[in-house]
Amino acid sequence: IKVRNDEIRKIQADLNNVERNQQDLLKRIKMETESVEASELKNSEGRRHKIQLDINQYRTKLQEQQQRNKKAESDLRREKWRNETGLETWLTKYDNEMRQKQDEYDEIEAQYTEEKRLLMELEERFDKLKTEYLQIMAERAAEEERLAAEKALRERRWRAAGNIQRFWNGFKVRKGLKIKKKKKGKKGKSK
Repeated sequence: IKVRNDEIRKIQADLNNVERNQQDLLKRIKMETESVEASELKNSEGRRHKIQLDINQYRTKLQEQQQRNKKAESDLRREKWRNETGLETWLTKYDNEMRQKQDEYDEIEAQYTEEKRLLMELEERFDKLKTEYLQIMAERAAEEERLAAEKALRERRWRAAGNIQRFWNGFKVRKGLKIKKKKKGKKGKSK
């Protein structure tokens, strides 16, 4: 039992040592934690203060930007209104010009249709006149051909008559010479 009691005492002493060490460790950890916590709190306060300054600065910038944006939006709305008004004016002007151009186009198209109709009438008349002209020219060519043939026939007849007359005159001259020759010969014998 003594050995057991010694063991128990020894274990109890070890247990007391462990408890003491644990309490010292806990105190040290607690102190370190408090020190770190105080340091972190101090750092956190500094960061919080800096963040608060940044927030205030960004709020100021945001307000300034919002004011600039409102002014820009107002300017853009004014510009949009001016553009829309100008566009309406241009569209009205365009519509009026297109209406005017359409009226001119319709008028020109009506003139074109009328001129085309007149052209067709003139072409029909021209075709009739051309047919008559071709017929007259054909008749004239036939008449000229007939007259040329008659003229050629007349010239041939004149040449033939001339040839006949020359031949006849030549024959008469030759016959007359024969008769003179015979008469000359008779006179010579009678001498």
